[in-house]
Amino acid sequence: MDLRGYEQAKFELSELLQSVERFVADDKDQAVKTRLHSLLIRLAEDRFNLVVAGRFSRGKSSLMNAILGMDRLPTGIVPLTSVITTVSYGTSEKVTLKYQQGRIDSEIKLEELPQYITEQGNPGNRRQIATANIELPAEILRRGFYFVDTPGLGSAILQNTQTTKAFLPETDALLLVTSFESPLSEDEIGFFEAATRLQLPIFVAINKHDLVSAAERDEAIRFVRSHLETPAGSPPEIFSVSARDGLSAKRRKEDTLLEASGVMALEHTLTRFLLERKRTAFLISMCSRVNDLVRDLPSFDGIDMLRQQARLLSERYGRSRSESPSDSLESSSPAFSRNQLRSCEICATVDSQAWDFLARYQYEIATDRSSQTDFAQRSGFCCYHTWEYQEVASPFGTSSGYPSLLERTASLLRTAAESGSDFQPLIDALMPTGARCVVCELRDRAENLALDEAAARLREDLSTNLEKLSALCLPHLAALARAAENSKIASALFRHHALTFERVAEDMRRLTLKQSATRRYLETKEEETAAYRGLMLLAGRRNVTFSFRAIQCDSPNQNQSTSRRANRSRSS
Repeated sequence: MDLRGYEQAKFELSELLQSVERFVADDKDQAVKTRLHSLLIRLAEDRFNLVVAGRFSRGKSSLMNAILGMDRLPTGIVPLTSVITTVSYGTSEKVTLKYQQGRIDSEIKLEELPQYITEQGNPGNRRQIATANIELPAEILRRGFYFVDTPGLGSAILQNTQTTKAFLPETDALLLVTSFESPLSEDEIGFFEAATRLQLPIFVAINKHDLVSAAERDEAIRFVRSHLETPAGSPPEIFSVSARDGLSAKRRKEDTLLEASGVMALEHTLTRFLLERKRTAFLISMCSRVNDLVRDLPSFDGIDMLRQQARLLSERYGRSRSESPSDSLESSSPAFSRNQLRSCEICATVDSQAWDFLARYQYEIATDRSSQTDFAQRSGFCCYHTWEYQEVASPFGTSSGYPSLLERTASLLRTAAESGSDFQPLIDALMPTGARCVVCELRDRAENLALDEAAARLREDLSTNLEKLSALCLPHLAALARAAENSKIASALFRHHALTFERVAEDMRRLTLKQSATRRYLETKEEETAAYRGLMLLAGRRNVTFSFRAIQCDSPNQNQSTSRRANRSRSS
C-alpha cells in the first residue's frame, strides 16, 4: 500500500459512512449520529505528524526543504522563539499565525515569517504567537504529511527547548537532525532519551555529509550509533544526508545525485514507516469501529448491503499484512505538474479569440453596409452565438445591424409561403447554422491552429512541453491526440491526463469527507474548486465546446476527425 492506496482506503470508509448517514438522516437516535459524525471527523483530520528537532544550525529547515523539493522554509536565521512552525499542504503559498490569547488568526507573507518567529523579530515571543502554520504546494504534503519544525534545542532561550519537548505527545514520528560538523550534543542526547521514554519512533539524520570525507563520515556514524540506544537496546535508524545536494538534485531532476544525497532513502523510509504505523494504528481501528457501527444499526431497507460493504472493507484493510519495501513507494508514478491545475488552454485560446472577434464584428455590422449585407446572406449567427452577441451589443447596435437580416428572412418566408409544398430549400437557406456562422468559422480556425501548435510543441520536445501543458478538456484531449498523429505522444497525453482526472476525483472526495465531517476549515483551494474543475475536464468551456458539439449535429453521420478535416478545408 502506498500513500495513494492509504488515502483511497479512507475514501471508501468515508463513502460507506456517508451512505449510512443518508439512511439514518431521519432517525431520532442521536447516539448513532454522534458515533457516525465522530468517525467522519477522525477520517477528515487524519494526518502524519513528523516532528523535526535538533540544535540550531544543524540544517533542520534545509533538510525539510530538500524533502519538499522547494527552497521556501527560512534557513540560516538566529535561534527561534518558542513558536512551533507547522508545514502542511496548500494550493498556493500561505502563512497563518495563530495566537495564544484567542486573537483572530492573521495571514502574512512567507518572507515576513522571521519577523514573528525569530528572537530578533519577536524577542521572548512578546507577540504571543502559538504556532505559525505554513502552507506550501509540495506533493508529499498533499497526502497527509504534516511537518513540525520545532525551536532549536540547546538554545540560550530555555523556553525553546521546553516548547519542543511539550509537543512530543502530538508526534507520530520524530526526526532528530544533527550534523557531521559536531555530531550529537548533550542537548540532543537528552532530547533523544526523553523521546524514547515516551516510546516514540525516532529516526536520526546526520546532515552535511558533503562537507566530510567518506572515512570521516563512517567514523561519525559509528559515534552517533554508539551513543543512541532505544529501550530495546538497539540504535535508531541513522541516515547520512546532504540537504543541500538533495534539494539541488530534485530541482535539476538528477536521480544519481539525489540518491547520493541520502535524502531519497530517508524520505522513502519515513513514508514507509508512517504508512505502516497509520495503517495498523489508525486504518485497522477505523475499519473495526465502522463495522461495529453498521452492525449495531437497527434493521431497515438497505442495511444488509451496508453490512456487507463494511465486512468487505474490514477484510481488505482491517488486518495487518506483510508488504515488500517497494509497496510503499510512489516513484513509479508520473510527477504531477502544477500546470495541470490550469484549465484547458485550447478552450481558453478559442474563447479569447472568439470573444475579441465578436466584440469587433458587432461594431462592423452596426456601422458598415457591406458587413450588414454579408451578415444577412449568412442568415446571421448560429443560435448559440446570437446570444453571445447579445452580451456585447447594445440595443442601438442590434437595431442598426439586424434590419437587413430580418428583412431578408421576411422575404424568404413570403417566397416559401407562395411556393406551396416546395418550401424546404428556402427554409434551409434562412435557418441559422454553425456552417454559416462567422463566429463558428473563426472558432474553428482558432481551435485548429491552437491544436496544431500544441501538437508541434509536443513533437519537438515531448517531455518538456508535456509538463508545461495545461489540463485539457476531454474533447480537446482527443482532438490533440489525433492532431499529433503519433501513438507515442497520444499515450503520453493519456497517461498525463489520467493523473489529472484522478487528482480531481481525489479532491472531490476530500471535499465531501471534510464537509460531511463539518471540517470546512481544513479544505484547500483545490478541493473547493474540484467540482468546477471536474466538469471542465469532462466538457470544457461551455461557450467553446457547445458549438463544437453543435457542429457535429449538423452531420450526424460524420465523425469528429472527418469534421476536423472539413474545418481545415473551410479555414484554408
